[in-house]
Amino acid sequence: MFSPGERCPARIELSDLQVFWLRRRPFAALQVRRHHDCQLEFRHDGAHGDLGQRSDKVEWWVRWTLTSSAVEQGTACAAVDDDTEESAGEVVCLLFEGHPGRHSFDLDQV
Repeated sequence: MFSPGERCPARIELSDLQVFWLRRRPFAALQVRRHHDCQLEFRHDGAHGDLGQRSDKVEWWVRWTLTSSAVEQGTACAAVDDDTEESAGEVVCLLFEGHPGRHSFDLDQV
């Protein structure tokens, strides 16, 4: 049963070409994974999404539907959780700008 704040259960396996392309991004900061889980809220509108790679100024997001997948350049969501304790530091949304549904800090942790 669906509960508010639950993450989407969709998964994808990247092709060899997509993995290679993500590994070759300039100033890549993340280890590239072949399997990705959707990071958006369950029952979201539009394509599924997960961060594929990041550099100091650019993020590349894996976006997919039932029939296609792509790696798209994007920017990080600028939302900050105002309900956190000041001593805990700033908690930012880890999704892409303009994402559907709740921010990552409002979703169940995986």
